[in-house]
Amino acid sequence: MKLKLSGVRVRLWLATALPAMLVIALLVVGFTSQYGGRMTEALKDRGAASARQLGSAAEFSLFAGDQEALARLAEATMRSDVQLRGVIIYNAQGQLRAAAGKMKARAPRLDGAVQIVQSKDALVVSQPIYSTATVPMDDVYAPVPEEDTRIRATESRLLGYAVVEMSLEVLAQQRRELLIWSLATAVGGLMLAGVMASVLADLVSSQIGRINRVVELVGEGHLAERVDVAHSGILRPLAVGINAMVARIATTQEELQHQISQATQELRDQKEAAEQAARTDSLTGVASRRAFSEAAEAEMQRALRYRTELSLLMMDLDHFKVVNDTHGHVTGDAVLVSFAQTVQQLVRKVDLVARLGGEEFVVLLPNITAEQATALAERIREAVHNSHLLVDGKPLQFSVSIGVAQFDRRELSLTGWMARADAALYRAKAQGRNCVVLEEAEA
Repeated sequence: MKLKLSGVRVRLWLATALPAMLVIALLVVGFTSQYGGRMTEALKDRGAASARQLGSAAEFSLFAGDQEALARLAEATMRSDVQLRGVIIYNAQGQLRAAAGKMKARAPRLDGAVQIVQSKDALVVSQPIYSTATVPMDDVYAPVPEEDTRIRATESRLLGYAVVEMSLEVLAQQRRELLIWSLATAVGGLMLAGVMASVLADLVSSQIGRINRVVELVGEGHLAERVDVAHSGILRPLAVGINAMVARIATTQEELQHQISQATQELRDQKEAAEQAARTDSLTGVASRRAFSEAAEAEMQRALRYRTELSLLMMDLDHFKVVNDTHGHVTGDAVLVSFAQTVQQLVRKVDLVARLGGEEFVVLLPNITAEQATALAERIREAVHNSHLLVDGKPLQFSVSIGVAQFDRRELSLTGWMARADAALYRAKAQGRNCVVLEEAEA
């Protein structure tokens, strides 16, 4: 009898424990596989996002051949993510232009497509950098007759590649911790199931069946499922433990999703900041040449559609090289900042002040005739002439020459419009500087 009882207990233990073992094993495998894969995909997304962000930020500097700016971008990217081991920027011919950190893995192919290569301990992402120049459309969504629609096709050119390498050491450590935690949970659950199975076969079988169903649902992703503790009987501790485990799984998933969302938002913010920086002159705070070109194209389209006036001021500080050579570049920078501030105080909010480069500036004036633009230019010239900076306790005066040109609806070219304004500026220089010249009217 004793042997029979012992045999029954063994069979009951096996009959109740083995399904629980299988379910918990499946749960552990499914959980580790699912979340391990998600962590890997999240890391790939981070790597791809870092490469895209670096490529977007490096586009203008790569086009301009500014290796110093590219080096700063590479260093800033390295500091933005502790899992980055190396950052490299190539040109379109595969020549190195900037690097930060130390790349250990072999670089992927540079064939014009996005490449993501995962090795044993590293993830390498190669992001091609394309230069895209598109004529921006008006932001007014009113229907436009077909004959008035002018859209220039997008032109893309490969400028180079942004390559980042991310370490997989943290990911491997997370996977090991996840496996250990899952195994510990599984062992605890199996031990508890074995103890309960040896007490009452029928009760254990029915209760294990109910618990088994909840575990299966959780394994399928229904993390809101819980075991009914009130009807679990002697398996109440097991039910509580499984509920706690599922709650921890749900919490882990929520935390992971929150971290992914937070990282994604941070990347978006960084991208927006980089784009804003590309549209602002870092020294004077006015718009950059790129921002001016985009705004000017949009205003030209608006002037064509609504037949409004549009004028342009081309400005150049007189004898600026002499200021730099005599007083140094720090003083020269102070002159540029002072000049930009003076101009911004005199223009309207809708006007756009931009620095084209060096001491050359431009002002875009919507709804302004050539005569009104000339009057404004004269006020700017006078204000600049009357201003001064203190250098070594002595006042430093400077002046500006200004060329004025009105948008010609027959021309439809920003380059031609700027060339006419530049020609007027050249005549102002030829007339002795510190004066305003309106473009010559066509005969």
